[in-house]
Amino acid sequence: MKLNNTLYLASILSCSLAISSGICSAEQVQLSLDESISMALADDASIESADAQREAADHALKAARRNKGPIVSWNSQAYKIGGRNYQSANDAHDAYGDPHAGDYRPVYITESGLPRLGNPVTVGSYPYHNTFANSWKLTVPVYTGGQLEGQIAAARYRLNRADMERENMRQTVRYQAAEAYANLIYRENIAQIAQDAVDKGNTQLELIRAQFEEGAVAEADLLMMKVNIANYKQNLVTAEAAVAVAKSTLASVVGLPQDMDVEPSTVFSYEPYDKDLPACESYALAHRPDGLAAEYDIKAANAQMETAKSGYRPKVSAVATQNIASNYPFRSERSNAWEAGVNVSWNIFDNGITEANVRQADANIRAYEAKARQVKKNIQLDTRKAYLEMKAAEQNITETAAAVKQAQDSYTIAQVRYEEGVDVLLGVTDAQEKFIQARSNYITALYQYNLSQAKLEKAMGVPVAFDSQRYQAAEGEGASAEQALEEASVSQGLMEAEK
Repeated sequence: MKLNNTLYLASILSCSLAISSGICSAEQVQLSLDESISMALADDASIESADAQREAADHALKAARRNKGPIVSWNSQAYKIGGRNYQSANDAHDAYGDPHAGDYRPVYITESGLPRLGNPVTVGSYPYHNTFANSWKLTVPVYTGGQLEGQIAAARYRLNRADMERENMRQTVRYQAAEAYANLIYRENIAQIAQDAVDKGNTQLELIRAQFEEGAVAEADLLMMKVNIANYKQNLVTAEAAVAVAKSTLASVVGLPQDMDVEPSTVFSYEPYDKDLPACESYALAHRPDGLAAEYDIKAANAQMETAKSGYRPKVSAVATQNIASNYPFRSERSNAWEAGVNVSWNIFDNGITEANVRQADANIRAYEAKARQVKKNIQLDTRKAYLEMKAAEQNITETAAAVKQAQDSYTIAQVRYEEGVDVLLGVTDAQEKFIQARSNYITALYQYNLSQAKLEKAMGVPVAFDSQRYQAAEGEGASAEQALEEASVSQGLMEAEK
């Protein structure tokens, strides 16, 4: 499905002015819907937060993958030492110096009673006043019982989920911009109706005043019209305040100063929606990013189960170490040794820790499965609700459009009858009230219809940056998150559709 005018909310507005017509003054800017959405997507802080969370998930995946590679660690010690344990060595050093082949030949007595010289011996010792020790260790995991593999898989699914959350946030921001834009149009239309009521009331007042001065009407008609005008003006003040709030809201959503005078460049329109409810529900269940994010939660939980089960299995790693020690930094007079080989560890009995971890992972899986079912129910409900509201508003458009024409004719007839003295003023004011109400009902029906289309677009998960279903399909075939984003991008889909 392409982001055409129908699905991109151009049914609210047929964008007729470009951005070049935009800035009217230092405090006023004219925007189309597409421009408003683009600005909102570029400025919204929640999207920025989702971007950062996606980046964090990407680094978490990289860290999990690198755990399978070699790790080199270095440990160094530097101590001042003393005590009886080292005194004899210090005494030997004071007497003979550093270790060397000494000239001293000890004499001992044989069994025959004759003295005999012994072999030359090493005498002396290193002074034990300081100790410096350094060790290096290289560890390469060979087999972890599925622990690292499970951690990598879980991190990968969390990255996929972050992509879905980011797209879901983009769709939310798009809807917020469309809602704020549509609300501003609606409030301006209501304010215009209120202004027209005041203008018509003033015109009617002048006519009644002239008739009153000629003695054709009673003073009560003049007073009644003044009261009506006061009510119309009160409605106008309320409507204009609502317009000011709507302007500030739209300006805030698109990232402009809230005191900016934002003007929409287009008006409401009505275009029939060409998809039925089953088609909308089917599309929503297949494309809503939050629904697919719930599925990735389940996949990540299953991967965590494999990590938990690794506690039942042995772990094998290749290890190489070297240790040196001396009275001086990075020298090895006292010790120089290295080891290399394979290290095997296996928790034959861990007091039930692994079993508890496995049960916890299983509970998490069931929790995410239940959550995913609830999310899908909500998706279906959101879609159905938006669709039915749209259809109700569509029916109201037809009925209120006819009512506007009838109310206008009734108002015109009432005016003529009053001017000819056939009817009383109450007939005119009653007809005017019905005409105002009919116009308001029509504008409200248009607003609700177009806003429901925007809500339906959000409920269905119509893409902003990438198609969630195509992303999931690419990822399922082994594509990385970056590859899946590229294959599922909206621009890529449009290019393929044009071929």
